[in-house]
Amino acid sequence: MEEYTGAPARPLAARMADFFDRAEKIYLRVLRATVLVIATLLILYTLYLAIGGLYGIAQSPSSVHEAVANVTANEIADAEDINSQATVANKVSAIDADRQKYYAEFVKRYYTLFRTRFEPFRQSEDKILSSDQFDDSFVKSAARLQAVTSGELDFDKDRADLEALLATMTGAASEAKTAERLKRYKAAKKVAMKREVRRTRTEYRSGWNSYSTACENWYESPIGCTESRAVQVPYTDTVTAMEFPEGTQSHSQVFRAMQDKYFTLLERRRRDNAAEAENKRMRIIEGNLQGHVDLGTALRIFGGFLGLMFFFLLIAIERHQRRIAAVLPAPDAEAPATA
Repeated sequence: MEEYTGAPARPLAARMADFFDRAEKIYLRVLRATVLVIATLLILYTLYLAIGGLYGIAQSPSSVHEAVANVTANEIADAEDINSQATVANKVSAIDADRQKYYAEFVKRYYTLFRTRFEPFRQSEDKILSSDQFDDSFVKSAARLQAVTSGELDFDKDRADLEALLATMTGAASEAKTAERLKRYKAAKKVAMKREVRRTRTEYRSGWNSYSTACENWYESPIGCTESRAVQVPYTDTVTAMEFPEGTQSHSQVFRAMQDKYFTLLERRRRDNAAEAENKRMRIIEGNLQGHVDLGTALRIFGGFLGLMFFFLLIAIERHQRRIAAVLPAPDAEAPATA
């Protein structure tokens, strides 16, 4: 009796078919998962581009306003005077009465601040400024009126600047370092200060001039004559003068330095604010352009997403067909016997 060795071996073609069926199922699962991941990323990126694009388009450059520049009292309290010379204001022929009245009242208020908070610290030899002299030196209301009349200066803006100047200077006058500087000047005594000054003097030097004919026998060799000529010779001179110690400035110099620093800082910050506002407007304009590009890209990506989902639908249909095929009997199967 022969020994049973098990089930008969399947044909190679059947084993290969089973192998490819299993591999196909694995590939379909991997493809399905990959399509789902890519589709999710696409829809998220589409939403990102769409939201960013709509935000960029919604921004308006006109919504950006230049920041208001201002200067605080503490910032000008330590200003040092560099140039204290005053210029004479031009006379104004045609002046608006209301504006002229404002400038006159402002000079009066500003002059009161100078007389009450700074002038008490002057020394006896310092010149006492009248209201008109103060105006010509610090406010220059006549020049301002002329500029307003000619349209070179905006009156409302200038008035706001002057009011802010008065408020800032009033605050700066109350700063401790301002009071310290004024008291130091009040108590200062002039001392002999030596300083080296560069000057020039004229010296006459003799030299040969081959083009000169002012001597006898100038035509004989060597041709020319000896002559004297003036030469400017630089030299250093030491000058002694009675001056206040270095770093000591008068009450009017302190006042001028603080005012000059106020306008310097104000103009600088206005330029910075204007540049910053312009940069913001340019960024918004660029955002508008980029927003349109992003929306177009989002639409194209969404179209790709729909195509990918259609491909995924084909995979799902194929998957369900395989499940149905596995459940239904084969078409060529023998029908069961009937009684």
